[in-house]
Amino acid sequence: RRPHIVIDDTGAVVSVNWSPPFEGPVSVSPDFVEAYYRAYAAFERMVDNSLPKEHTDIDPKLMKKLTDYAEKYTWERRLETGEIIVFNNARMLHGRRVYSFNGADVGDRHLLGCYTNLDDTLNRYRVLQREKHGEGSSVRNAGNGTCGLP
Repeated sequence: RRPHIVIDDTGAVVSVNWSPPFEGPVSVSPDFVEAYYRAYAAFERMVDNSLPKEHTDIDPKLMKKLTDYAEKYTWERRLETGEIIVFNNARMLHGRRVYSFNGADVGDRHLLGCYTNLDDTLNRYRVLQREKHGEGSSVRNAGNGTCGLP
């Protein structure tokens, strides 16, 4: 059992564990059950912009803020045949929509996941980038893209 939101000693969020279909029973003190479910519902609306906005006990002003946040920070991409997406599972909250065509569920989809050691993957990425751009080139940090690496 992991908390939904993990923070470090400074209060910064370091990971989010969110997978409603795979959650076990709630494990909080009975005094916190109601507050837990209110927070759960609010967070769920913040990370899933497909949920209905009506029929909820969330204050309408808060609901607007949560849904606006979800709309602003949700990125959707339908992959075409032959495309892949690679991301750091611990750094990106991610999910999938139901697969449909004109509103009807259709066929099967092929989704393949894999895991790799981050150090090995980043090393290979940097080697390939240097081969492509030259030995003296700066390589973007694939971890969060915020800086170049020598």
